[in-house]
Amino acid sequence: MREFGPNPGRVHELAGLARELDLLRARAAAGTLKPKVSLEDLTRLVRMPRSTLHRYVTGQTLVPSEVLDRIVIALGASPAEQRDWNEAWYRVHATPVQVPNALPATIRGFVGRTAELAGLDRSLASAEPGLPILAVSGPPGVGKTALAVHWAHRARSRFPDGCLYVDLRGYSPDPPLEPSEALGTVLGCLGDDGPADAAHYRSRLAGRRMLVVLDNALCAEQVRPLLPGSGSSAVIVTSRDDLAGLVAREGAHRISLDPLPQPEALALLGNLLGENLPAATVLAHRCGGLPLALRVAAEAWDTSLADVSGLDWLDAGGDPRTGVRAVFSWSYRRLVPEAAALFRLLGRHSGGDLTGLAGHRLVRTLERAHLVRTSSGRYRMHRLLRAYAAELSD
Repeated sequence: MREFGPNPGRVHELAGLARELDLLRARAAAGTLKPKVSLEDLTRLVRMPRSTLHRYVTGQTLVPSEVLDRIVIALGASPAEQRDWNEAWYRVHATPVQVPNALPATIRGFVGRTAELAGLDRSLASAEPGLPILAVSGPPGVGKTALAVHWAHRARSRFPDGCLYVDLRGYSPDPPLEPSEALGTVLGCLGDDGPADAAHYRSRLAGRRMLVVLDNALCAEQVRPLLPGSGSSAVIVTSRDDLAGLVAREGAHRISLDPLPQPEALALLGNLLGENLPAATVLAHRCGGLPLALRVAAEAWDTSLADVSGLDWLDAGGDPRTGVRAVFSWSYRRLVPEAAALFRLLGRHSGGDLTGLAGHRLVRTLERAHLVRTSSGRYRMHRLLRAYAAELSD
């Protein structure tokens, strides 16, 4: 019974105490039709407010030792077991509480995005009652992750219970994370090796002030299991998709990123290469202000590349996670065949009339993936995306 039932001897941290209490509630419900003693029943047995008891049994707050005694006695613990629970409480009490901070390092040389950072601040401050969800979308290589991580570091002080981060691998050489994998990652940041399901995750975050960074999402459906159930936390999501479903259904605040304007592109190159680079203006133009391309170009640039066309000069030494062609390919591979064919077709031209195609579902598919932009019946593509589409059409 000790192997599968409650065992306070296994407890060394707050999450472990909550896990073993859950098993004790299950044992106490044996012979009934309930999987475990409900919170309502336990509230009545120990005579305390439901919300307070919920924080204790879910591991949000360390239960006072005298209250733990009342809980385990109410759940049928023997005198010997009561001593074991008391020892478990002292082990947890002696363990410093670790506030999780799983954020990656902010990217070197980050510049600009003043308006976007202010927009994220406003969206968080003005969020209506409910869970604040900030969605950052834009084309491949535009710096969505860099912006989200930079803002998250600035906002950390607003979330005293910690920051969680997971790369959902929506656009990556690796397969997208399954919900159970993603939940296991964020629960692992909390030191919780309990069940990797959405209900358990929501209970661990309930009432806490935490920031959850969901990076590189494939779509809204991949994000939903990772949304906390409490408005005390906040979520920032990045995706190449426009996350229209998350905006419509969950009320996410969307911020769309464009390539850097020339002054900010030059500032980024200045940070990476120094102020006196005669070719900086040429580089900024050739990269179209795309931050990933600017960073790769700053690393690879020499005068021998001045006349290299296409994307070969931006292959980052063949790095499959950084080369511009490779990064673009992750979006292309997600397109249905008809949309992929239209992308190749549009890449043969520098932009033009969409008569007969305006509003077409395939154009909308490319727009949602941030591979083209349309306005007044005309389309345009970023110069590097157009070069990539032209390569594919050859």
